[in-house]
Amino acid sequence: MIVIERLGLLAAAACLCLPALPLRAVHSNEKSMTPGALIEKHLKSIGTPEKIMAVRSWGVSGRANVEFILGATGNLTDGFFMFVSDGPKVAIKMDFEDVNYPGEHLAYDGREVTAAHITPGQRSPLADFVFLHNATMREGFLGGVLSTAWPLLRIEGKMPRMQLRETEIRGRRLYELEYGTPGRRPGNMRVKLFFDKENFRHVRTEYKVMISDELTSVRSIVSGSVTGAPAASGGMPAASAPIATIMESQPDSIYQLVEEFDDFASLGGLVLPMSYALEYSLEGHGATFLAKWTLQAEYYANNGDIDQKFFIAHK
Repeated sequence: MIVIERLGLLAAAACLCLPALPLRAVHSNEKSMTPGALIEKHLKSIGTPEKIMAVRSWGVSGRANVEFILGATGNLTDGFFMFVSDGPKVAIKMDFEDVNYPGEHLAYDGREVTAAHITPGQRSPLADFVFLHNATMREGFLGGVLSTAWPLLRIEGKMPRMQLRETEIRGRRLYELEYGTPGRRPGNMRVKLFFDKENFRHVRTEYKVMISDELTSVRSIVSGSVTGAPAASGGMPAASAPIATIMESQPDSIYQLVEEFDDFASLGGLVLPMSYALEYSLEGHGATFLAKWTLQAEYYANNGDIDQKFFIAHK
């Protein structure tokens, strides 16, 4: 069992080892910054190499809220979350006292990604996405610098092709680093990492999967669901999407998961986000879904004893 300390008593960050920069096999259309230089500045924004390399495992816990916006209704405000990592192993668990939506448990034990069911044989839309597109956890992206598996900490072993550009989101100027190129994307996902232009902190990750019309039957947005009544307040959607026939043409489906990190604070010389939000959306094939989870950190621990069973999500 991981021992959780009061926020501020222990500092923690994510690391296996630091990359040797500059990187090879990187591409940029940004004249004033290269991917290698950006990653180097990003690592410095976390802390010194000595501070980072001292951490082998860590965990964070606190309050969790979820708002179901499309495809389900309800706002659960009294939840609890725990995010734990140990080297390449990562797990996040969210608990809500709701009969329709008890929460999430997404885990990677270094070999396999598992995702808990909300009812027998049925995953939530978020769990379904992470399970089917498991590079989110297998490649160490999920959780950003809150995870010891964060790939930018050991990028020299991956040598991915990357493209760097400037962009703007809600009036904020950011560096956008696209991880991988067509044909070489992690799990066929389009993964974009965003960094603040002033301090080089990682503030956002976007995962996008687009599936073209396959002229096949359309699954419900909840894995395993076939038919059902409209979702109750606070619950998950139970109604299934329309079924396409061989003669019908369905629009492309777009699946997108967005992580956002904010409220950075210095903990023992390491700068880490205090707030963490996930937004998952599905659009197309006659079904829509949109929900947002907001997590606020209250406790941190590093190099504690972790129950390895936490890295396997039971169905």
